[in-house]
This record gives sequence, C-alpha cells and structure tokens, in this order.
Amino acid sequence: MNIAVCGLGRAGKELARKIVLETENDLVMGLCREESRTAGMDIGELMGMPKFSCNMWKISECEQVLLDKKVDVIIDFSGKSTSLELVPLCERVGINLVICTTNFTEEEKKYLCEMGQKSTFGLVYAPNLTLGINLLMEFVEKLSKILPEFDFEIVERHRRDKPRVTTTAKLISKVIDRGETPISSIRTGGYVGIHEVTAASEEERITIEHESFSRQAFAKGALMAAQFLYGKKGFYEMKDVIKNLESRLEN
Repeated sequence: MNIAVCGLGRAGKELARKIVLETENDLVMGLCREESRTAGMDIGELMGMPKFSCNMWKISECEQVLLDKKVDVIIDFSGKSTSLELVPLCERVGINLVICTTNFTEEEKKYLCEMGQKSTFGLVYAPNLTLGINLLMEFVEKLSKILPEFDFEIVERHRRDKPRVTTTAKLISKVIDRGETPISSIRTGGYVGIHEVTAASEEERITIEHESFSRQAFAKGALMAAQFLYGKKGFYEMKDVIKNLESRLEN
C-alpha cells in the first residue's frame, strides 16, 4: 500500500518508522495542519533518520499530490479538528482513511459514520487501536451481561501530562452499560497506558488488565486497520477489524 501519515507526534512517528523499517508498504507523504512548521520538511529528517524524499504537505495543498502519489490510505494521528478536515478531502479523492484520534462528540461521530457510509471511500474510526484493549472490551461486555449482580470499576493509568479521562475508559464504561461506572484516573511518570477493569460480587472478584508497553502497539493496530480497509468502502470500527481477523484465523 501507498500510505500517507497525518500527525507526527509520538504515535505518528512510531507509525512512520514502522512503515519505513518493518513493512512492505510505502510511506509516500506526510500531512500537517496549515500552521505547522513541518510543511515542506522531509519525514526522515523529522524522525532523526536519513532523508528519503518523503515530504510533509499542508492539508490545504495536498489534494493533487495525494492523487499523483497514488495514496491508498491516510492514517491520521493528528487531532480531531484536523481529522474533520481530512474526511471531506478523502470523500472527494476517494482515498481511504483510518482515524486514530479521540475526543469526538456524539454529533461528530455521527458525522464520521454518515460520511463513511457514502461509499466513495472507506473509513475506520479507531480511537482504540491495540488488539488487547479491543479484546478486553469484548470480554468485559460479555461479563456485564452474564453477571448482572457484579459491580464494575475502571482504573486507568497514563503519563503525568495525559488529559483526564481517556476516551478508552469512557468506551469501556459504555460497553459495561451500567450507567456511570466509577473511573479512577492516575497520572504519574511515563506510563504508555494501563486500563484495569474489576468486576466484584459479595463472593468473588474478576480483574482484567491491559497495558501498552510501547506505542508500537498503536502503530501495529493502525496498520492492521489500513490493511483491513484496502479495497473496501464504507464506515467501520476496530471491532470490525478484529472480527475480520478472527474469521481469517478460523478459516
């Protein structure tokens, strides 16, 4: 696949590095906000690697470049305002989009779904990228249905400057579907991300924990979503990517 990456923060750089060094895919361009100082720079230079003629482009100036470079998918690790700019762009040019950003309102999520369903391009909405966290949510949802007498609590740990509360914790609460599930947010040190769910009754307790050791887990999930989307159109979520993986393993 020919891949463009939007947003070269911690996770975006990890993704770009993985594409270049560990996959058969091609990183052909980067995208950035209008006010970004990275416009025109070589991605290799931004990652502390040798230059490899792969430049950053402002979203407002990239439409024809996307077509010229035959981009198959844009993987977005920017921020929601930038993501919302990418959606109509991808609809116009027919290029698939994996959105890895968070904090969308319910109305904005509805907009993403409606745009993805227009069938001119494929869109994966993936605020939770890792296989492990998606499997945790699937298991917790089953626990909540099977064990109605159990109480649930969520504890999440992240680096000290991570905003509270994470979208992932809110989504775990949503699949538990018990109203306002208690969420404790701990902000210390350099945690990449830990989510722990405890279900307890008067007689027993179940605790499930997922920890990301490295942002490589996010990069791996993003590439899995992009590969799943190849040749598809419509709106999808990471649960669809996981189901597709399960189906392939069963056959």
